[in-house]
Amino acid sequence: MKFDHFNSQHDGLMSIEDLKALRLRKQKIESDKKARKYILDINQRYRKINAHKSKNFLRNMNPFKKAA
Repeated sequence: MKFDHFNSQHDGLMSIEDLKALRLRKQKIESDKKARKYILDINQRYRKINAHKSKNFLRNMNPFKKAA
């Protein structure tokens, strides 16, 4: 029984193996979504920290400041 699980137009009768495969596929999709969201959050925090550091670096770099 081969059909597309995302756009399936079937009668609702599935074998046990098909149900297990569908459940595993859905779990994998959900875990991939969570992983991508986690990585996106980390990247956003990293970009925010780096933007703050670079802004402060340019602000603190004053050519008229006396060297110690």
